[in-house]
Amino acid sequence: MTTLTLTPPSEATGELAELYAAIEKSFGGVPEGLQLFGVSPKLLAIQMQLLGYFGQHPRLSANFLALLRYILSEDGHCQFCIGFNQSLLVNAGISPEAIQKALENPRNGPLAERENLLLDYVVRAVRNPHAVKNAEVDQLRQEGWTDQDIFDAVAHGAQHTAVDILFETFRVAPL
Repeated sequence: MTTLTLTPPSEATGELAELYAAIEKSFGGVPEGLQLFGVSPKLLAIQMQLLGYFGQHPRLSANFLALLRYILSEDGHCQFCIGFNQSLLVNAGISPEAIQKALENPRNGPLAERENLLLDYVVRAVRNPHAVKNAEVDQLRQEGWTDQDIFDAVAHGAQHTAVDILFETFRVAPL
């Protein structure tokens, strides 16, 4: 149970009701985490835009994004996001052992080598931006990643860390 008062979908009106209707259509319901964002409908709308953008990203795979979120959620101990992203990965055919291996060292993840390199870079950048080196961007480019891909991946990781902080601060329940 969150520490803020959430508006359940059955009681939402106006812009919030419209946002909840779109979420229900996409997800089959409105998870508590998105109800938390409903405390600020404008931020919920922005969050939905971000989810839509990354959900349709042309070069960052769903498994890459889920594994990134899983690893960062482990850092922040966000049980809701750990469970959600682990379920996505397992449902995509990635074993719990492979997920654990990536958690221990993202370079050894279950993704293609180039994705594992980007995953490692992003995790380190989010944990400590000063730990990544300029030359690593050149290496990622040599692997075929564009500057936009690299930026988007780091932005997704940083934004997800902020979501973890919000979920933990306001006690969003685990799945």
